[in-house]
Amino acid sequence: MHTAGRALLLVLAAAAIAPLHAAGPDIPETASRDIDFVPKGWKLYDKAEGDLNGDGTTDSVLVIQENDPNKVIDNPDGFGVDHYAANQRILLFVLSDADYSFRLAGRDDLVIPDRNSPTIDDPYSGLAIKDGKATLFLRFWASAGSWYMSSHQFHFRWEGKAMQVIGYDGLEVHRASGVLKEVSVNYLTGRRKDVIGSISDDSEQEGTWSKVAPGSRPKVGSIGNGFDFLPFPP
Repeated sequence: MHTAGRALLLVLAAAAIAPLHAAGPDIPETASRDIDFVPKGWKLYDKAEGDLNGDGTTDSVLVIQENDPNKVIDNPDGFGVDHYAANQRILLFVLSDADYSFRLAGRDDLVIPDRNSPTIDDPYSGLAIKDGKATLFLRFWASAGSWYMSSHQFHFRWEGKAMQVIGYDGLEVHRASGVLKEVSVNYLTGRRKDVIGSISDDSEQEGTWSKVAPGSRPKVGSIGNGFDFLPFPP
C-alpha cells in the first residue's frame, strides 16, 4: 500500500473507533488536599488554580490521567511518533472551602478525547482560570492523513450549586484550501455565531447569528467527546 494510503488509514481508524471506557474511577466527594482527588492507578496530568466561586479561596481544575503502562502504544509503522499514551483523562472541578478542605464540584469523563493514533497530536492543549471562568483547550492536528486542523474551547463557571458550561468556541481550518470555519456559542445570552472565511483574508467576517435551541445547553459530565460537540457550519 502507498505511504499516503497507509497514513490515511491510521487517521480513519482512529476516528472511527470511539474509546470504550469502563465505568470511571471512584472520586471522593471531599478531601483535605486537591491532590487527594486523584485515585489509585491514576496521576495528576495538569492543574489550574484560581477562585471559581468568588469566596476568596483558591480552587482547582484538575486533569487526571489513567496510569496504565499497557496503554502506552508502540508504533512500528514509522508514521508519527514512536509511541503514545492512550490512557483516559478526566476533568475535575474542585472547590476550596473556608476551612481549607476541598469538595468535588463536577467531573467530566469524556470531554477530553483520547489520543488514539500516532499521527494525531495530543488532543489536550491546556487549562486556564481567569475572572472566575475556567476554560478547557483542545486541538486536533494530524501529521498525516488529514488536511484539517481545529481548536476547541469549553468555558465553565460556578452558578450557585454546580459548575456549568457557559460557552464554546471552535475553529477549523483546511490546510490545503485555506477555508476557515468558526463557531461561537454563548449559553448565557442564548446566541450562536457561525463564520466561514479564509486564512488568506485578514478582514473581520460578520458571520451569521442564530438562537441556541432551548434545552441544548449541556451539563458538565454530559458533553461527550469534545471533538464531536458541535458541527462546524457547512
